[in-house]
Amino acid sequence: MSLLPWHHSTWHDLVRRQHHNGLPHALLFNGRQGIGKHAFALHVAQWRLCIQPHDDGACGHCHSCLLWQAGTHPDVLICQPEEGSRQIRIDAIRHINQFLSQTPQISACQVVVIRPLEVMNLNAANALLKTLEEPPGESLLLLETERIGSVLPTLRSRCQRLVLAPPSHDDAQQWLVAQGIEGEHATIALRFNPQAPLQALQWCQTERVKQVQQWQQQLQQWSERNIALQAISTDWGKLDFTDVIAWLHQAVNDWLKQQMGIDPKALMFAELFQASAMLTDATVDKTKLLTLQKQCQALHAQLLSGHGNVNKALTIESLLLDWRHVQSSALAAKRQHHHEEPA
Repeated sequence: MSLLPWHHSTWHDLVRRQHHNGLPHALLFNGRQGIGKHAFALHVAQWRLCIQPHDDGACGHCHSCLLWQAGTHPDVLICQPEEGSRQIRIDAIRHINQFLSQTPQISACQVVVIRPLEVMNLNAANALLKTLEEPPGESLLLLETERIGSVLPTLRSRCQRLVLAPPSHDDAQQWLVAQGIEGEHATIALRFNPQAPLQALQWCQTERVKQVQQWQQQLQQWSERNIALQAISTDWGKLDFTDVIAWLHQAVNDWLKQQMGIDPKALMFAELFQASAMLTDATVDKTKLLTLQKQCQALHAQLLSGHGNVNKALTIESLLLDWRHVQSSALAAKRQHHHEEPA
């Protein structure tokens, strides 16, 4: 695994630590989603397993590295939730303990990668705690977390924590462009995934950027009375419903910010408010806009909690009509204002 550009400083600190005092039995990598924590952990794992490592990482051509590249290295184990599950359960930790009870077959040590640590249930966490308290002699545990506060304090206290900082916006943008992403798409993807370039890259590769662009264009058409309700609800019904509600919630937030005088360039849906005079020319009834915001917020939370058993088409149409109602009241107020102005 090659290092991501924004991880070089942390890597060099880790190498210096290895040269001076050696690495501890357990390292806890903490950082936000989408910055490459797993890539960093794998880089460390391959380096420690390598027979001829150097300060930049694994050599890439020894027997250990060839087994790593083939995905058949016997001295590495990656533990994560099984498909269809959101938890790491005790059976997974028992498997780790059985793995670590053996002696290394190829390398000087064994490496276990656990991700994400915060989804481990209590029984699994207690079993892992015993392993951390009495680690086997030739082992290295690399733990990953995005929510350090959700990790049991007893686990945190038995690991050395390494915070992986996110890249700057410019560094993330340059990296995405270097991966072959169009500059405009990179900008939009990072707007929705700030400081999370790997997540932004996935957005581009799965065409979610194009989806959100189309969604925004259709919302603009709806705002300008250029598209039928059924047409827009049909198209939106083909998208992930949670995404649609999240985007509408953000668009309502942007509308509130726009009404407060914030520069449209600072908005998530900047293009919508730059292109649609129907949204920016009139002062809206903020009470109605806040009511719509709360509706979107509550529905989004309901969907994220897994309890969003709603009729997609009817919900979308209802929210779009509420959006139009806020608009209509604003335009009516604007016309009334002009009518009352003295000749």
